[in-house]
Amino acid sequence: MEVKVSYSSQHKGKGDALITGVYEGLKELEQSEKERLKALNFSGKKGEVAVLPGDAFKAVIYVGLGKKKELNADSVRLAAAKGVKKAASLKAKKVVCEPLALEKLEGDAVKATVEGLLLGGYTFDRYKEEKKESLKVTVVGPSEHKESFRLGRVLAEAANYTRSIVNEPGNVVTPEVLAQKAKELAQEFGFECKVFDEKKLEKNQMVGILTVGRGSKNPPRFIHLAYKPKKAKKRIVLVGKGVTFDSGGLNIKPEQFMKTMKSDKAGACAVLGIMRAVGELKPEVEVHALIPTVENMPDGKAYRPDDIIVYRNGKSVEVHSTDAEGRLILADALIYGSELEPDYMIDMATLTGACVVALGHYTSGLFTEDDRLAKTLTELSRQTGEKLWRLPLDPDLKEEIKGTWADIQNVGKSRYGGAITAALFLENFVDADKVKSWAHLDIAGPAFLSSPWKYYEAGATGQPVRTVVEFILREV
Repeated sequence: MEVKVSYSSQHKGKGDALITGVYEGLKELEQSEKERLKALNFSGKKGEVAVLPGDAFKAVIYVGLGKKKELNADSVRLAAAKGVKKAASLKAKKVVCEPLALEKLEGDAVKATVEGLLLGGYTFDRYKEEKKESLKVTVVGPSEHKESFRLGRVLAEAANYTRSIVNEPGNVVTPEVLAQKAKELAQEFGFECKVFDEKKLEKNQMVGILTVGRGSKNPPRFIHLAYKPKKAKKRIVLVGKGVTFDSGGLNIKPEQFMKTMKSDKAGACAVLGIMRAVGELKPEVEVHALIPTVENMPDGKAYRPDDIIVYRNGKSVEVHSTDAEGRLILADALIYGSELEPDYMIDMATLTGACVVALGHYTSGLFTEDDRLAKTLTELSRQTGEKLWRLPLDPDLKEEIKGTWADIQNVGKSRYGGAITAALFLENFVDADKVKSWAHLDIAGPAFLSSPWKYYEAGATGQPVRTVVEFILREV
């Protein structure tokens, strides 16, 4: 879908559809308009949509913003998405959208409108013979909000870029393909790019990646992308879990839990999407993207339960489940990232089903000992609509992952507190003397959805791309 902007105080010309926002109660509308909408049982509640024939436009699409006093950016994002979906269902080709709630949210309204249009208009139909027709949407807004339009476009396009990679199946996106996509970003935006093959993985003692990846015919890789502006104010390291397909290894998953495991690379894809936005926005922050990427398969060479791995930082790990592979490869990346001595290191991973049990499908778990970082990320997530909820790094649960034959084991002794014990496992590989602040995001719930929600269709959502980019921009 193409979204462009026209800098004007009001829309001009004709088109197939006009998208306009309405507050609950319809107070701002003419009496005749109110009556026609009420006849359609439309009252302006958040998420409501109604269509009336227009004059200059064939159809006017009214989208509900909810109560004016409760308005926020996500209400606008949702309304814009509902509007563009309705326009698509009407087979409209030329669509105009006014920045929704501009008089109340100003620049934030423009940004949220553009995000909603692009996120709501996204579709993954690459492999379908019958493809949806591409919409052309013009957002009409005053020129003083140029930067808000640009930021909304960059954020949403970065999220959609992420969604498209996550949605690709495991026979298309392998570790080598993820590495190629990183190289393409490096070429486009001038990033530094290193890709470790098996020899370089061995040289750098990245035993977790090598161990998990050896059961697949598709060899493992480690990717390091770096954006280094001349006057960087901070250094941020991002780590993304890149399991391009997770069968569970020798602890093979049941069929119903294996179907969507192309999505186990969502953390890695989010990191690539964030770097795309960084390349376009060019903040004065040094950003490093680290991606350990493997395919976890059962094979004669695959690693086994009871295997013991000794990492470069000296920690030894007993393997109690080959289906808890993500934390094993993230450990290598966290050791490597610590050596970069960042101000912040944030990892993101579809790590545990336990986090989905705790928080549901729509909320990511946030783990950090840094109260300020937790507060900032949580506040930003409320603005972006990418929900985060802080969970504790409970030291009493460390006993759950204490090993019998090694320092630690890769799953807890019981099934309780699984998201927490996974985060505590990762903490063993973060050097607190070198990393000023670390956060772990368990995105297992919202990274990939089985049914549509808010402005997302079923499939990948691109979370938490927009939240992390907003965080990077805040640190300038």
